This record gives sequence, structure tokens and C-alpha cells, in this order.
Amino acid sequence: MDEIRTRLSRRGALGLGAGIAGLAVAPAAAEAATRATAPGASVDVVVVGAGFAGLTAARRLRAAGHSVVVVEADDRVGGRTKPGKIAGEVVDLGGQWVGPSQTHLLALAKELGVATYPQYATGLNIVDIAGHSARYEGEVPALEPAALSDFAQTVGKIDTLAAKIPFPRSWDFAGAADLDSQTVETWILANATTPGGRSAMRVLTRALLSAEPSQVSMLAFAAYAASAGGFSALIATRGGAQDALFDGGVWQIAAKMAAALGPAVVLNAPVSAIAQDGSGVTVSAGARKWLGRYAVVTAPPALASRITYTPAMSAMRDGLTQRMPLGCVIKAHIAYARPFWREQGLTGLVLSDRTEFGPWFDHSPRNGPGGSLVGFFDGGPAQRWADRPAAQRRAQVLKDIALYLGEAALSPVDYVEEVWTRAPLHRGGYVSVPGPGVLTNFGPALFEPVGRIHWAGTETAKAWSGYIDGAVRSGEQAAEEVGRLL
Repeated sequence: MDEIRTRLSRRGALGLGAGIAGLAVAPAAAEAATRATAPGASVDVVVVGAGFAGLTAARRLRAAGHSVVVVEADDRVGGRTKPGKIAGEVVDLGGQWVGPSQTHLLALAKELGVATYPQYATGLNIVDIAGHSARYEGEVPALEPAALSDFAQTVGKIDTLAAKIPFPRSWDFAGAADLDSQTVETWILANATTPGGRSAMRVLTRALLSAEPSQVSMLAFAAYAASAGGFSALIATRGGAQDALFDGGVWQIAAKMAAALGPAVVLNAPVSAIAQDGSGVTVSAGARKWLGRYAVVTAPPALASRITYTPAMSAMRDGLTQRMPLGCVIKAHIAYARPFWREQGLTGLVLSDRTEFGPWFDHSPRNGPGGSLVGFFDGGPAQRWADRPAAQRRAQVLKDIALYLGEAALSPVDYVEEVWTRAPLHRGGYVSVPGPGVLTNFGPALFEPVGRIHWAGTETAKAWSGYIDGAVRSGEQAAEEVGRLL
């Protein structure tokens, strides 16, 4: 099949976790939650968005004894995570990996009974950068010698910058204005000296932020590394951000949180307006309204700007949301009868500057004979391919994989993709990307409440911004901030 899009119904989505011990909603709580979802209902906090940030915030607030309602535009929970199926296996069409220092997501998974398993990394990786192709073991790409030395020095410079940044207030140090006046591309040209070193940094920038280096502030890039504890943690498999996956998919964690919240999660309710005064907020989704003492908005800045606010947002907040778009990304899973690359002694990981699709990784089922790869169109390639027919994207994906893994790559048994850049309620991923001058001029508005409206979402996290772990942390932060005011 050229394309499979698996959408779970509301009943199926919330039912995923409803029968799990300890997560069933008590009758009294369910009755109270049902009242909270009725038109005109009043609660302590209205949470806008049922992704990991919103569900975490709602869960924490309810545990503290506060009443909540979560209002979600989509017909499912999970935000920038999403379930799908390929060759009978459940896969993540959005975020999927977790690293050992992403402790808040790991703790949540453990609490909800979701196990992890290591990313497959046995064998040789492939790198093809600036005309040099090699197979290698481990985390450091085997560039040609001069490029490898250049790349190592460039990464060292990024880590030195990241260590200076007082994340999350990345604009609040002496060198911030200078870094924020540059793009990643201009910084690469000034600091990397070889074609291979420069090209490797461009490939990794696209992979990390789903944006072109010419579109991203260097301050934002260094801050992204700072949020993870260093650049190496972002790009590594073992011990890094791609260390492990969730058995059954990460989206089930969101489904289980939603199941525990029960009818307090309202789907198919796109928020169109939020009004506030000295006593509370009114959150409207068309003709439906919810009243609260406070609101927590978890949508990324660009999407949060589509809500009508009364009174209007501050000039600082409005300026930020106009200048912080989401990255461009398309994710694809490709299933095969067997993981034939393993027979060649390969991990399945390929980093290349010759292909439109990539990087890609092994994502084979843990049981059974089947094999699977998962990869991305990021940044410019995603922009170029998002509006083309699915059959053309599929053909390009297979062509690019076959360039490195051979003819067998041209005969998959199944294919599924998610074009996040075209998704009406998401419009991209993985994270919002500030251009030059944005953070130093508008950065504080990312975190500062506007009256009774507070902000959450992975962009606001104090660590691992841009990741699911960051979304969880941001929900915890927002719940703590609002809880102190209730």
C-alpha cells in the first residue's frame, strides 16, 4: 500500500488505558469530571491541549485537589505523539525515543506500567558526507580524517557555548546578543573549516530541529544543546536522546493519563477564544464555553497565536508567537519481510547529505521475523515534499534507502507516514524554532504568564526542550505555578 493512516477513534483511544489497575476513574470523580465538561461549567483550571504537557498538568492539579477540564482540538490525545500501525505492529507516528537523562518521562512510564527497550545498535552504521562514505561502529560518524577533526572541534565549541547558557533563560548572559545575531549557518561557516565538517553539522541541524541552519538562531541552537546537557546527548544513540523506545509505543502513556482523567478530557473542541478578567477566564470552543479561575495553554507559540484573546496579548507575547514557527518534518515507517540489513552486519542507521530522506534507523518488531525502518524528511526536504503526492514520497524514500541498503529496500511489505507539516492542528514539529534576534528580544514572553493565562509545552521546559520529556516537565511546572495561586 502507498499510504496507511491509522486514526483511532475517541472510544478506542481512551479505552486503551481504562481497564488498567489503579487508573480507573472512581465514580465520584467521574461524576464531578462530567459536570466540569458541561457547557458553562466552572473549574479551577482549564487546560488547553491534551498532549503530554496538558495531560501532565491536569493530572498534577487534580492530584492536588483542584478541579480541571482539558480541552483538545483533535479527535485524539497525545499532541505531537500519535499511534499508527504498520504490518500489524503499533508504531509511533510522532515522538518515540527516550534517553537515560530524560528522567521525568521515564518516571511517568514506570508509574503507568510502560516498559522501554534499547534502540537496535548492533553492527555498523553508514555515513556518507561530502563525498566520503564509510561504515563505522559507535556514536562518532566516520568522516574523512580532516573533517572528523573539524567536526570534533566544532562540537566542542558548541558544548562550550552551551555550558555558558543559563537555560532556560538563554538570553540572559553576556554573549547572548552576539549569538542571537547569527544563524547556525553563518556560525558554521565561521567555525567549521572543512566541507565534511560543515555538511555534517547541516545534516544534524536538520535532524535535530527540522529546520535549515539558515533559519535558526545560533543562540537557540546552543540553548537546545544546553537543555539536553550537551550536543552529544542530542545526537547519540547509546546514552543519548535515541537510547531507547517504549514497548507498545509512547503514545499509550498519553492514552493512560487521559483514561485516568476520564470525561474531564474533552476532544474535538478547538479553542477559538480565551477571555479573562480579575476573577477568572472563559475558554470558548465555538459555542461551548468553560469557566475557570486560571487557564494553562499548552499549544506551541505559533498555534497559540491563533486563539483570540480578550484583552489582547501583550506586544511582547504577540511578537514572540509571530516569530517562532514549528519545524518542517515528515516521518515514515517502512516494513519488510525481514531486517535484511542486519544480515549485512548493519544497524540500519544512515547519515547522508546525498539523500532527501534521512536519517533513518532500525525499528524492527521485537518479536517475529519482520524488519522495519523509521526515518524523516527534515527541514528543506520536508518543505519540498510535503505537498507532493504520497506515492511520490514513498518512491523517494525507497530510492534513498536502496542507495545504501541495496535492492531489497525497494520491496517493502507496508509503508506508513505522517506529514506533520500539513497536519491541520499541528503544522509541523518537533519543536518551535526561533530565528535570529527572537530570543534576546522576545524570549521572556515564552514563560511569563499573561494575567490568568499560563503557558506550558515542550518549548517552555527547563530541560530537554523539544522532547516529550520536556513536555512532561513543562506540565509539572505549570501545575506547580498555578497550584500556588489556587
